Amino acid sequence: MRIFATFGWLAMLTCVICAGESKTAAVLENRALRVDIALDSGRITVAEKVSGQVWEQPAPAQNGKGPSAPRSVYRLLSEKKHELELERIFDAGQGRKLPLKLRLSLPAYNAAELRVEASADDPKTPIGEMGFLEPFVLDAPRGVLAVADYSNGHLYPLDTQPFPRTHFSADRLDMPWVGMCDLDSGRGYLLLVETSDDAAVAMQKVTGKDHRPLMAPAVRWRPQKGAFGYTRRVLYHFAPKGGYVALCKRYREYARQQGLVVPLAQKLKQNPNLARLFGAPDVWGNASLAFAREAKAAGVEKMILHGRPKTTDEMRAINDLGYLTSEYDNYTDILPAKDGVIDRDHGILPDHAVLKSDGQRMTAWLTWDKKTQYMKRCPMLWVDAAKLTVEKVLTQWPFLGRFVDVTTAESLYECYDPVHPMTRTQKRECGPALHRVFRERGLVVGGEHGIWWCVPWVDYIEGMMSGGYASWPAGHLIHPKSKDEEFEGAWGKIKTKWADYEKWGIGHQWRAPLWELVFHDCIVSTWYWGDASDWLLDAAPEITPKKDAFNVLYATIPLLWANKGGSWVKDRAVFLRTYRNTCKLHEVIATAEMLSHEFLTADHAVQRTRFSDGTECVVNFGEKPQRVRLGRKEFLLPQNGWAVKGPKIEQSLALEDGRPVTRIRADKYQFTETK
Repeated sequence: MRIFATFGWLAMLTCVICAGESKTAAVLENRALRVDIALDSGRITVAEKVSGQVWEQPAPAQNGKGPSAPRSVYRLLSEKKHELELERIFDAGQGRKLPLKLRLSLPAYNAAELRVEASADDPKTPIGEMGFLEPFVLDAPRGVLAVADYSNGHLYPLDTQPFPRTHFSADRLDMPWVGMCDLDSGRGYLLLVETSDDAAVAMQKVTGKDHRPLMAPAVRWRPQKGAFGYTRRVLYHFAPKGGYVALCKRYREYARQQGLVVPLAQKLKQNPNLARLFGAPDVWGNASLAFAREAKAAGVEKMILHGRPKTTDEMRAINDLGYLTSEYDNYTDILPAKDGVIDRDHGILPDHAVLKSDGQRMTAWLTWDKKTQYMKRCPMLWVDAAKLTVEKVLTQWPFLGRFVDVTTAESLYECYDPVHPMTRTQKRECGPALHRVFRERGLVVGGEHGIWWCVPWVDYIEGMMSGGYASWPAGHLIHPKSKDEEFEGAWGKIKTKWADYEKWGIGHQWRAPLWELVFHDCIVSTWYWGDASDWLLDAAPEITPKKDAFNVLYATIPLLWANKGGSWVKDRAVFLRTYRNTCKLHEVIATAEMLSHEFLTADHAVQRTRFSDGTECVVNFGEKPQRVRLGRKEFLLPQNGWAVKGPKIEQSLALEDGRPVTRIRADKYQFTETK
């Protein structure tokens, strides 16, 4: 991008054509931004004044190609100090053209933000998926797209060809924004889709300097029940420095204003059992009292333990050990009700299934043998089914928690059944309504994966630490035996290859804790159960210590298996090592905000995070040992080694005299091991 020290030249764009006094440009300006709209060409230019960065759009597409109408022009409707009203014709899909009224506004205070609202004269105007404004282009050698795309976060280099993902359903972005930032200068912008329920973000190919192909994000609007519907909104925040961390912190402030930042410390006051979650590995595969007693004797002080032991007395005994008893639950996938009895697994079919716009009922989970097809219960019916189920369960079993599958992991969709009609927005609202059923009964609530709207209502999420669409297929729980295997993923016909998993799934070079930078102190994250800390013991045992290192860096919890395929049975030392190295840290800083994340080496092998309580974590993912300083101490970190220093904990996995030594010191706990 071109950088200018002054902006006087921009004023030249605002001119008046004497014949008819019609303007060819319009301007919005405050102390932080100047926005110039070329009414004739349709191009918008934003000058961010602190750094001098100028953000430009490519020219609108011509001849009906691309996201806009042929050589569209803006028609100026009204002009105020910090607000413009314009009209522009867009390609609405399905061969239609749709004029939209646009309101562009800057805050009266000196913030570098531009909000754009779009409305149709007739909200019932039919549309397909339609393009909106052209993207602002970042042309920098180390420009990246920052996005939490079914993962804690990725940084995709903008010149990657082919680009890893070219289309994001905005309703399934874990946070409803994408960021563009230059890793060298820290300049960038946040594109926040405020009305994300019926939207998408498409990566558009543009041409940079020296004809270098680049990608840039453009918003697309989806119909609500076939029509344009309500007013759509996007917010651009332009950051002069700070990169993706600054963008995360701006979204955190926005989320706070929306009531989404509900700290774990606040949740703890409402439910004291939440303390059992802090520093607890998430364990599946064996809910017996015998296992719980063995784990306690082995030093596992806390644990989320999923499933039912033989008797309620055994569950009470497990609770007495300090563990958090929980159970798998799912109100989305249903089979036909037996004798009309509705519960979590059964509904009246086909009536209770989602009715799609084409008149077909929506299918859900298909078992691995393809013999049993579940149907998709309409979310408008979730709460009633949950109430019928949970009261019966809690009357018999003293559970302290509940894991609700699917709800926070799937996309939004519509239902056209006249008995239980639903828009995507209503579908989103069904999620918190379902979670409240369990929260009101004093349960610690877990969910599959995470998304922004669940944060006030869910306490822990499985899947956020995994690499999203590049992870092993979680749902069918298949342990790969080698790196050469390919499996059909949980998201349709996506094949997982080791190279993809190594780069985007578990790779450290292009991952960043975007989610944790926003919500670490509000909700606890772990891995998918089919991508658990100990899942690849056969195919890639070296991945377990790498996942431990990620847990240390992000201050999150591991997920482990206690059945015959997991580390408790196959290699108990691995189970105990993962627990010890990651969980003591999480226990003491679970309620702390992650303040920063940074790459300390050019290859991104050495990374550092800092937390609001003063804790600092440094990890080396690289093969070459790296010397780092933390406080007054110097450490030589091996691959997947780490050093942590905080007011309540100090720990390290470092080389001493050529041998890896693990040291952990916390309140009433001390551990040292030399290999």
